[in-house]
Amino acid sequence: MKKFSSSASARLIAWEVLNKAEKSDLWVEKLLSQRLPAVKLPEAEQRLCRELSFGVLKARIFLDYMLQPFLKKQPPAKLMNLLRLGAYQLLKLDRIPSHAAVNETVNLAKPDFSGVQVKFINAVLREITRQGARPLPDKNLDPVTHLSIRYSLPLYLVERWQGRFGQALAESMMAAANETPPLVARVNRLRGTREEGEALLTRQGFSVKKGRAPAALCLGPDSGDPARLPGFQEGWFYFQDQAAQLVGYLADPAPTALCLDLCSAPGGKTTHLAELVEGQGRILAYDIQAEKLLKVEKNAKRLGLKNIEIIRELSPALEADRVLVDAPCSGTGTLRRHAEIRWRVTEKDFRRMAGIQEKLLNQAVKYVKPGGWLIYSTCSTEPEENEEVVNGFLAGHPEFELIAGPGSSGYPGAQFWGRDGFFRTYPGYPDLDGMFAARMRRKKDQKC
Repeated sequence: MKKFSSSASARLIAWEVLNKAEKSDLWVEKLLSQRLPAVKLPEAEQRLCRELSFGVLKARIFLDYMLQPFLKKQPPAKLMNLLRLGAYQLLKLDRIPSHAAVNETVNLAKPDFSGVQVKFINAVLREITRQGARPLPDKNLDPVTHLSIRYSLPLYLVERWQGRFGQALAESMMAAANETPPLVARVNRLRGTREEGEALLTRQGFSVKKGRAPAALCLGPDSGDPARLPGFQEGWFYFQDQAAQLVGYLADPAPTALCLDLCSAPGGKTTHLAELVEGQGRILAYDIQAEKLLKVEKNAKRLGLKNIEIIRELSPALEADRVLVDAPCSGTGTLRRHAEIRWRVTEKDFRRMAGIQEKLLNQAVKYVKPGGWLIYSTCSTEPEENEEVVNGFLAGHPEFELIAGPGSSGYPGAQFWGRDGFFRTYPGYPDLDGMFAARMRRKKDQKC
């Protein structure tokens, strides 16, 4: 893969990152975290770079619709990304003067494209400046296409969400997919209380508010690099969306519990379980991709959690009080954080992922003790990966029963339990990622 250029500007880095994201399976967030520390951009330029990178990602379908009348054929990906970058500034960012957006984009093009291509880019962007955004398809005549372009979501997902959630909720979820997500810190309860974590940040001038999850602190979008926040290196915080934090509480482990996280990497829920048992008990961290367990180990060390054991083989004799399967999934509940999902995931992937998820659950049953709990979760919104997987599992494993609802333990996310006994949060409502979870208990004295 071609290296990043040695020069740096907000627009150049955004363009480079968009090009690399299209050719690889790396997230834009990861690419930015690799690139930005290597250059000395002013803070305002760094913010612009991030806004351009994520903005173009999230508005891709909208931008392509606006550019389509000018394109006789699909340009090379690198040129198309530059057109998107320029069009985004013209159509979505009011604070950037049109002449600056056009001129800076054309200047970026000169070292990489021919004179004819540069003139084409200049002409397209100047025409968009004159015409503005073209009308969207009529919402009354073609609501699916209208919403797909307006919110830059694939047609199949718009149809699915409208059909299942109804117009109001579906459109709020679509709007949330284009928002800038909050940076959410989970306060490590072994370091101190949420109030102490909040004070640590506010003393340094950060804007902080308490979240819905008991240990959650929501920071403003301009908080900068999370790893540079005060207290981070000292183990005060783990950054994790509130919906994911609420899944950790579903396990409700006793202080002496033996817990197995079967899909542990990078360690968000593993470390949360270790904190919930107050640093006691035993938390076993396993992942089929063993090399990723290094991330779990690193996070556990930073957080000062000594009750996490990294295991690379599963013993047939293992019997755990809690087994967590936070399964790999399509990630449709995290579109505001991972906009790349819009073009990386297709409708066929839901069934493909369901096959993987079913295998994981069938593996997990071997390690749940009689009376123990099996917790299944995804960050998908789609039934193939959620309800259908769990219902299929229960039909094939009569020794398990669904624990329907939060029970009487004061679970902090009680309002997110459905009448069917499943836990759900919806993207952006209320300011959470989309999550699904189910708790199942092995009936006592029943073992495969």
